Amino acid sequence: MKKYNIYLIFTLMPLSIYAEPALELPPMVITTSNISEHHHDDLQDVELPDLNGVLRQEPSLTVNQGSGQMASNLSFRGAGGQGMLTLDGVPLFSDFVGVYSLQRYSINELESVTVSRSFDGSSNSSRTLGGAIHLKTRQLQENDNFLHFEGGSYDTLRESAGAGLTSELGNFSAVVGRSDIFSGISEAQNGIERDEYEMNHASGKWSKNFNKGELDASLYFVKSKQDIDGPGLLPDKTFGWVDDTQGKLSDETWVAQLHGQYDLSSNWNTSLQLGFTQDQQKMKTTAIKPFSITNQLFMADWKNTHPLALSKNVNASIVWGVNAQHQQTLNVPSSSQTIISPNVHGELRLEKWKFDADTRFDQNETYGNHQVFSVGVNRSLSETTNVWAKGGTGYRQPGVSELFHSSGNTNLQGESSRGGEIGVCWNPLLDTEISVSSYYQNYQNMILFLFDPTVGVRAGNLPNADVFGTEIQSQHRWSDFWKSGLNYGYMSAKNAENHLYVPYLPEHQGLFWNELQLFQPLKMRVDLTFHDAYWFDGGNTQKANAAPRVNVLLKYQLTPKTDLYLRGENISNNRTMEINNFSFNSAAAYFGLQTGF
Repeated sequence: MKKYNIYLIFTLMPLSIYAEPALELPPMVITTSNISEHHHDDLQDVELPDLNGVLRQEPSLTVNQGSGQMASNLSFRGAGGQGMLTLDGVPLFSDFVGVYSLQRYSINELESVTVSRSFDGSSNSSRTLGGAIHLKTRQLQENDNFLHFEGGSYDTLRESAGAGLTSELGNFSAVVGRSDIFSGISEAQNGIERDEYEMNHASGKWSKNFNKGELDASLYFVKSKQDIDGPGLLPDKTFGWVDDTQGKLSDETWVAQLHGQYDLSSNWNTSLQLGFTQDQQKMKTTAIKPFSITNQLFMADWKNTHPLALSKNVNASIVWGVNAQHQQTLNVPSSSQTIISPNVHGELRLEKWKFDADTRFDQNETYGNHQVFSVGVNRSLSETTNVWAKGGTGYRQPGVSELFHSSGNTNLQGESSRGGEIGVCWNPLLDTEISVSSYYQNYQNMILFLFDPTVGVRAGNLPNADVFGTEIQSQHRWSDFWKSGLNYGYMSAKNAENHLYVPYLPEHQGLFWNELQLFQPLKMRVDLTFHDAYWFDGGNTQKANAAPRVNVLLKYQLTPKTDLYLRGENISNNRTMEINNFSFNSAAAYFGLQTGF
């Protein structure tokens, strides 16, 4: 039965990288040299239902989702893995190696989405090597209450509501919602069966300020159930993915955290965060016996910040602390692992110069002790232009979801990287922004899915891979009623030993968008997303075709707090297969209403 595990992977993980049912994307905001941030107002403005569309704006962040209810494969500058997503500082479990169900994180519940590139794992709870995505749950105020309804193609219904309350006990907020796809397309390329999907989600947040400190806590819950397909014989008598009326998958996730900080003095702030997350999956198909796995993570993160005003034009800060994470799989005895990571970050500002450095020491009994570091410099050339450079190393040991899942591998080794990047950010006009960067990363023992002759595809280590690329992000307002943007990424990812391309990573991908205010209450946005051809396999024998797609949004403002919208996804109806033998959504349309009170 083990040989069927290869097909289970594809049920939950589309391995091709850029099957974009991508929609209209929010404006890019560059907050520092290698960080971009999307605030809730920007996310809401383009009426995206979840993270799948948002993350496709990032040039070197690869995202794939086959049918609308399938999980998404994430890879940042070639690397992925457990912890690539964090929620309120708590690292999230991936379904498999770099695979996340992004539709389970509703935009209505997020305050911001921050994307940090390359070397930032020393200063947060994520340890992934190419970059990370940090989600922050929404803190609603009393005047932020809302209702949101959406329906459309594939018999889709989405509803959510949220409210905030302020009292002497602090600020409270809650968001609840449900999504249903009653007639989703079959996952199998040649399938005709309609698959159903349902999801319930809820979040709550509390915060309170004190004289010299503050406390905040958050809770996130999501549970989904869906039909899945399974392995079988194709019409040409080869083995592949076919309709399966017995295929079922459920996934339940809890994320909770409590955070407090206190000013011990004018130049010493101390903070402590306690976090917990649990992910439970249950699955069955006709050819695969019922399978269940429950992963847990406990986290404690202690930080101490010391701002130092050395002179009028010279400022510095030192941040030191310890991050500890304990993971375990409840279904597997002796599966627990604990990582204790002391870390230090320093920053120095000299007028137009900024220097930073950080280091982290990972201590673990199974995978040994490892030290990583990064150094960077940022120079402001003018009020509108700054340049930066950064370099360093990274290390990530495999997580329990990568080790003990049916598609996992208990023999995985930790992966490491070294490299650097340079870039420039230019704001020539108030509404014009251009950011260009180039990077190089060498990965040792990169964790990804590899072909195994005994069980098919499973998690493995690629001994040596070289990845280099260029990222361009830009936007410009041409007039009061017209603005546009271009985001483009070039990436070359090759196996350093045989010089073949790493699978599922196209060299070119991008987004070109235009937004028009047709008249005062009505605006329109048109997106063109594209990626070139790439390889399905490490031997570079099976190629995925290039795929341009067009998406459109029409939005009408009824009142200052009420909007009607019509969103068209893949209206060009490009159904180019992004996963070998797997389907892709056709043209779809959704009508929605969002109102505040």
